Amino acid sequence: MSGYTTAYITDSHKNVQFYQNILKELGFELKHDSVILDFGCGAGGEVYQLRKKNYLAFGCDIVPLYEEVQNLCREEKLTREDEIIFRTIDVNNYRIPFADNSFDFVFSNQVFEHVKNYPETLAEIYRVLKPGACSLHFFPSRYRPVECHVFVPFAGIFQSYHYLKFWAFLGIRNAYQKGFSYKETAATNHEFLHKRTMYYTKKKIAQYVLNQFKNISFIEHLFIKYSEGRLKKLYPLSQKIPFITSLIRTFHTRVIFFTK
Repeated sequence: MSGYTTAYITDSHKNVQFYQNILKELGFELKHDSVILDFGCGAGGEVYQLRKKNYLAFGCDIVPLYEEVQNLCREEKLTREDEIIFRTIDVNNYRIPFADNSFDFVFSNQVFEHVKNYPETLAEIYRVLKPGACSLHFFPSRYRPVECHVFVPFAGIFQSYHYLKFWAFLGIRNAYQKGFSYKETAATNHEFLHKRTMYYTKKKIAQYVLNQFKNISFIEHLFIKYSEGRLKKLYPLSQKIPFITSLIRTFHTRVIFFTK
């Protein structure tokens, strides 16, 4: 197992406990026969950790990065013989590759800022959820002071090439852009932001969800409560000053929860 995968799996263990804490407070405590989908699972670390806890966890993504974790699950006998726990979404015929009414819980982490087709995506999540099941999603806010992929200030809002070129000229780079000229960096960021991100307002997000699910809760107060480090320390103060939660929602992270 690579060093990257080892570190990713370690972080995923913390995330799984984080989700469990939030769900429990919302009255949706997971049971050991719960069937779970990590929507946009990446390398699959959180599916692995859920399997370690004896949940029937599965993952899907548009890019198959999960082969290493799939093999690890087989080696540790966390899957049944010939069970395929990771599947790839065909973006040309958009469909989550699982049957109707399959899951008790569908979640994603840092995925919905990349979703360009909200109506189709939410319709598919609705389709694969069991009646009465729930869904929880974490993703960066539109007005985050530093966009978390390209590291450009307020690039969730301002995405023109000239704006991005200005920050690239000042030396702003992400880990994959070392050695890029400022024009190459700006062009790469412009293409990424326009083709692979979508930062909607709170009102627009709610509109899309309510068109499909008829209910939505923004639960950033629980994100603060169960986070680690400095954010968690804000929780007692946020209980006295609710405006703090609004600041986190607007300038840091959005957390949405809905049920079928």
